[in-house]
Amino acid sequence: MARPIVDFPDAILATLGVLRARVASATFGTKAPEEYPTAPAAPYVAVAVDSSTVRYPVTETVSLRLAVWGVDDASGYALARHLRAVLLAYEGGPEVRSYGPLTGPIPTTDPATGSPLSTFTVAARLRPTIY
Repeated sequence: MARPIVDFPDAILATLGVLRARVASATFGTKAPEEYPTAPAAPYVAVAVDSSTVRYPVTETVSLRLAVWGVDDASGYALARHLRAVLLAYEGGPEVRSYGPLTGPIPTTDPATGSPLSTFTVAARLRPTIY
């Protein structure tokens, strides 16, 4: 008996969709601000994959790192905490079952620009698509 072909959604794109629909106060993307020809203004949030594990064919869990560049230390850290709360409260949808807490938010300074930066990670539990 052949095993089913199973794929999972792009965790970054799915998470960007969740955040853009719920948080209008920030700009979201996939690169650090300095990687753009014209850096986006703060507050800016970049979403990236840290790791991924699959429990075939049931689920893929992706560790996502969110980097939040704020206007100042306090507002960036507050936004990071709010974004984490938004993801942890997510009711689930067609691509992501749920988000779980991992690390942070951790306030720091961007070593490339000196700008206020806070980071945190969450686990995105993805829904499978069976072909």
